[in-house]
Amino acid sequence: MTNRTLLLFTAVNALALATPVFAADTETYDSHVKVQNDGNGNYKENDKTESTDASGTHIEEKKVDQDVDSRGNVDKSVTTSNVHKKGWFKKNSTKTKDTEKTESDGTVKTTHKKVINGTTVEDSNSAITPQK
Repeated sequence: MTNRTLLLFTAVNALALATPVFAADTETYDSHVKVQNDGNGNYKENDKTESTDASGTHIEEKKVDQDVDSRGNVDKSVTTSNVHKKGWFKKNSTKTKDTEKTESDGTVKTTHKKVINGTTVEDSNSAITPQK
């Protein structure tokens, strides 16, 4: 092989090996919203948003569910999960769930739960009743 042929062969191989590295930066996002009404004043709304990396791994997901009945009671929950890559085979995952229940008399009950790598690190409940 001549030096020119060897240099061309090396350049082509380097480009072929570098192409997948650039493709790994691609993420996709998908979002869906669904609202249902039963005709009696009650409705339900579901929102879902997902983010996926080039390998198909879900790196972020957010779900929002809300139910409202004809008396004004509202149940809402937000669930968020994230995956953070630390290296070739290590990942950190975080999942958070927040709920809020509002009753027609104004009482609000909330919960918050956070789980990191399968271990619950935060878990709380609270209730607020309005003064009359």
